Amino acid sequence: MSELSIRPGIRLGSYPQKRESRRDELEQALSVWVERQRGRLRRGRHSQRSVVRGVDHYAAALRDCSDEALDGVIGELRAQLHRKGLQEALIIESFAVIREAAGRVLGKRHFDVQLYGGWLMMNGMLAEMQTGEGKTLTATLPACTAALAGIPVHVITANDYLAERDCEIMLPLYQRLGLSGNAVIDGMQPEQCHQAYRADIVHTTNKQIAFDYLRDRIEMGEDTGELRFQFRQIQRQRKPDARGRLLLRGLCFAIVDEADSVLIDEADTPLIITKTLPNEESADTYSDALYLASMLEAEQDYRVDDRARSVDLTVAGEDRLEDAILKLPKLWRNKRKRETLVKQALAATLFYKRDREYVVHEEKVQIIDQSTGRLMPDRAWEQGLHQMIEAKEGCLISEQREPQARISYQRFFSRYLRLGGTSGTIGEVAGELRRVYGLDLRRVATNQPSLRLMLGEQVFRDATDKKVALINRVRAMNGAGRPILIGTSSVEESERVSAWLAQVDIEHRVLNAKQDRHEAEIVAAAGQRGAITVATNMAGRGTDIALGSGVAELGGLHVISLSLNDSHRIDRQLFGRCARQGDPGSVEAILSLEDAALTNYYGPAVVKLLRRLAGHGRPLPRWLSRLALRLPQRSHEARQCRARKALMKQDKRLRRTLAFSGRFE
Repeated sequence: MSELSIRPGIRLGSYPQKRESRRDELEQALSVWVERQRGRLRRGRHSQRSVVRGVDHYAAALRDCSDEALDGVIGELRAQLHRKGLQEALIIESFAVIREAAGRVLGKRHFDVQLYGGWLMMNGMLAEMQTGEGKTLTATLPACTAALAGIPVHVITANDYLAERDCEIMLPLYQRLGLSGNAVIDGMQPEQCHQAYRADIVHTTNKQIAFDYLRDRIEMGEDTGELRFQFRQIQRQRKPDARGRLLLRGLCFAIVDEADSVLIDEADTPLIITKTLPNEESADTYSDALYLASMLEAEQDYRVDDRARSVDLTVAGEDRLEDAILKLPKLWRNKRKRETLVKQALAATLFYKRDREYVVHEEKVQIIDQSTGRLMPDRAWEQGLHQMIEAKEGCLISEQREPQARISYQRFFSRYLRLGGTSGTIGEVAGELRRVYGLDLRRVATNQPSLRLMLGEQVFRDATDKKVALINRVRAMNGAGRPILIGTSSVEESERVSAWLAQVDIEHRVLNAKQDRHEAEIVAAAGQRGAITVATNMAGRGTDIALGSGVAELGGLHVISLSLNDSHRIDRQLFGRCARQGDPGSVEAILSLEDAALTNYYGPAVVKLLRRLAGHGRPLPRWLSRLALRLPQRSHEARQCRARKALMKQDKRLRRTLAFSGRFE
């Protein structure tokens, strides 16, 4: 552990961040390997046992302290951390103080495994802690230690709900340690954001902080000289009003909760700040494109690649378009223009479905995040696709957008001086995290043995058999008094399942992007005796479903997955809602060969063969079900990994181009 502080100051300036490496891929890989070996030598002597023993060394004296005496200990520790930096002995002492303070104000003392998880994050590593192991409480150890040393800390998670919830829960601990905490979420005004980022510990989302960083870069202008950049930082920070001032205090230390979601699942999404421009196309143009697309016939006029989500016109289709545009405005005589618009209209019709990729809310098209199931009201599809979907839904056509600044998550998080994180599902992507971000992974044992019962997967021949199997299972579990969580992949599917249950008079609640305002209330009731909750991926990550009185004795929460997610990691997040911290629980998956995830991957002949093997009302053999489900997921994971690599290479090329022109981003 470096003894140097990573806080703003004379050495690092008022806006610290890591300088970007100019090495090529081979040099970067070698640098990561060398740093990894150094880290292993430096951390090799620190096992969980040694960390816990060190913390326990201070425990007895702290436990007997009065509140006033503890205040004195905190003050002295803070002074030592400011003066000496993040020394190992001071970190151990800080962990002991934080654990004692947490026990007094939160009624929760960190377990031994949480102490080790916090130690790993403090050392710039990833801690793989199983779902339900208290990762939020674990993150307070490195966060508060760094904050006591005067280092601005960003605790970054996957969505606004988790950021706001975690800040609210942990704020009493921060205040007991003499620290300030705040949350920055979507919809806050610039003045509110500016004030919130002044806090010692800031809870926010990856999307929010990356966009706020880009706003700072735009505000700083396009000067690349180091001294001039530092001078302009000071000028901006001294502005009397929030307008024109920088939001962040640099990129010093980030703790990433749900690290695989933030650093991997979102990594292929470029972050772009845009300004609105008058729309070049009229509403009639989009309507005409949709009309022309409806005239074309699949296979004859165009071919569809479901895996690549692309459409190509055939020669016959091009000729048919040319005949159809004779009475349309002049712009349609441009061959390239009309074919682009029509292919876009076909894509909007074939690949983007209401209540699956987006919802229409307040007469606006709002995108649904496929990995979290949440709305992203400030995002829009590029190159006129968003406007085409608005025309399809009969909404008011929004303005076009022109990029002002852009950055990728890979590039943004690589600028932190120190980066650590945790998740329960990062083992599968450990290699990519090490290669891209230089982050090593350590697995942390569970505090108590897991009592989760895995009942396996059942794949039925069609949706009817799947529906019958689901209803029978729900009735059986509900009859035993156990709460049930039914996981679906989209708003559309959640509402269809809700209709199935309503048809047979089974009372339940639905949690999807349309009910996001009632999320906390629905989650709070989901673990009560006899509760049935149908949810999208909103309930799959970071959601803590507490069991009601007597539910553990009945077997705990039962989770039923009804869809195949793009990654098995997302499935595991859903499964992790049950059997947390030694509680019992069970998991199963009920699917059909008519599910889109399977029909899009397997050809008609393979699906037909599998249907014969399933039989009426009988699922596929377990081994075959598992194989049939894993192949599409592994294929999609490999494809997404290639997409992230391509984006990283594109980002490097763009960086060189912008650097040559004298621009930051």
